[in-house]
Amino acid sequence: MRLFSNRLNQKLSGIILLVLFLASCTHLSSAKLTQTAVSSSPTLTLTVAPGKVEDDITATGTVPAQENQTPTPPVYEIRAIDQAEIVLIPEGPFTMGCDPDHNGGFPCNFDELPLHEVYLSAYKIDKYEVTNAQYQACVEAGACTEPLYKYSASRTSYYGNPAYQDYPVASVSWGEASAYCAWVGGRLPTEAEWEKAARGTAVIAYPWGDQDPNCQLANSANNATGELCLTDTAAVGSYPLGMSEYGVYDMAGNVWEWVSDWYGSSYYAISPYENPTGVEDGTEKVVRGGSWDYSWNKIRVVYNSNHSPNERRVDFGFRCVNPIESD
Repeated sequence: MRLFSNRLNQKLSGIILLVLFLASCTHLSSAKLTQTAVSSSPTLTLTVAPGKVEDDITATGTVPAQENQTPTPPVYEIRAIDQAEIVLIPEGPFTMGCDPDHNGGFPCNFDELPLHEVYLSAYKIDKYEVTNAQYQACVEAGACTEPLYKYSASRTSYYGNPAYQDYPVASVSWGEASAYCAWVGGRLPTEAEWEKAARGTAVIAYPWGDQDPNCQLANSANNATGELCLTDTAAVGSYPLGMSEYGVYDMAGNVWEWVSDWYGSSYYAISPYENPTGVEDGTEKVVRGGSWDYSWNKIRVVYNSNHSPNERRVDFGFRCVNPIESD
């Protein structure tokens, strides 16, 4: 009886071991099938959340695109002759002219139409408007003439006053602005170059986007309050929140900026695709960007105003470009 019992126990033990073995094989086979299914899937990926341990690995169908990525900070260079910071505007197309859906709620003016694509060669543009101190250096070098007015709108002493050396030079004509840019080895920007530096690659109303202006974005008249943000110019670079995609400051407000083009009211309709320079001749030059005493409509990136090249006003200034010569 004891012998029979021992044999029965041995058989039962063997059956139990067999069952456990088969169960183990089934588990391994299922795991292998699961692994094969994951490996053969063309869209399934394994991701590990940063800073997490492997237990936090999750299977996802696709890696979601990152939104609101921080743009690459602009890289500025120093122009030796006047110590101005300049930034590269890469070659390529951009959309020029007025889009009523991205125009600050204002109607498009006839000379801002049609909306069209323009291709520009690469160039470098001043980060800031030319300052009193920089322009004075040109005068002292004998390459520039002093501004007609030494005062500003609210200051009896402006140009030549050390307190305002980092403020934009004003009261210079188109020819005087051109002379300065030639002194630094450049020229005034074309309308297209100015607009691309202000607008960037997106169709927007203002250098910072479609958001309405305010006194943290630009030195201009404030439509919301009916008052001026300031009653005069501000030091260049005072509005970092209003800089353009390329890192160019004060493209809206502060002072109007001379550009190289002659004014042509219907030029956009016949403008060439590559590197437009405006009509061949005319009687008036163009200023862009608005100023401290003008409303939101006038500081749009597409707004242009035509004036005699000999005109000098306390709210007229400029910046320069340095073209990049092709190899």
